[in-house]
Amino acid sequence: MKNFLDIISQNATMIILFLSVLSIIELILILVINGNFLRVNRIYNKVIKTLGKGDVFDIFSRILTENEEIKNKLDKLRIDLNSLDKEGKTAIKKVGIVRYNAFPDVGSDLSFSIALLDSNDNGIVLSGIYGRNETATFAKPIERGQSKYPLSAEEVQAIERAKRKAL
Repeated sequence: MKNFLDIISQNATMIILFLSVLSIIELILILVINGNFLRVNRIYNKVIKTLGKGDVFDIFSRILTENEEIKNKLDKLRIDLNSLDKEGKTAIKKVGIVRYNAFPDVGSDLSFSIALLDSNDNGIVLSGIYGRNETATFAKPIERGQSKYPLSAEEVQAIERAKRKAL
């Protein structure tokens, strides 16, 4: 026992230094653990405030249920978006209009040609030709920017204007 006390008294400074370093390391670990605990506690309080009181199992059960509902809604929205995307490709997106005077003795630009095209340049061109005694209206289908019917210069111009600008 005397030897043990002699060893301790001879190495007292080293032992004190070692214990001091060990205490500092413990203090740092306690501070880190405390910081992590405070962060987890803040998150827990937010979850409790958002989802209400209950044990952890109930809270996670509600989170999983809500997550599943959100996934289902997201899947439905994706389906709706794909449907709208398909419909949107055939919707009128490009419009071109040309007003002109079909007959020099009639007056101002009362005749017109309007091209209504989708994103693939499919649609129709409408022409209204105003005369003194009558007005004629024509509709011609357009596929990929072309028609199987003969087009007037004004109708071609309306189609070209529509191709250049989208709604």
